[in-house]
Amino acid sequence: MNVIFISPHFPLYYWNFCDRLKKRGVNVLGIGDASYDFISPECKTSLTEYYKVNSLENFDEVYRAVAFFAYKYGKIDWIESEN
Repeated sequence: MNVIFISPHFPLYYWNFCDRLKKRGVNVLGIGDASYDFISPECKTSLTEYYKVNSLENFDEVYRAVAFFAYKYGKIDWIESEN
């Protein structure tokens, strides 16, 4: 199962949900506009992979990120966001 989280680092506690999914064997894939260096260590370890975009408001960038994950991991089962 492949789940994409938009801005998995926001709100700060949201990594908990990602962590529980990953522990159950889900590929948790993050897309965000924050630099990888600025997200918490807990968030980093709760993700299978993170894709940085310059702006989450740029449809083409986010679309390319989703397409990359679909190519690499297969069908995307769910996309979640608190934004």
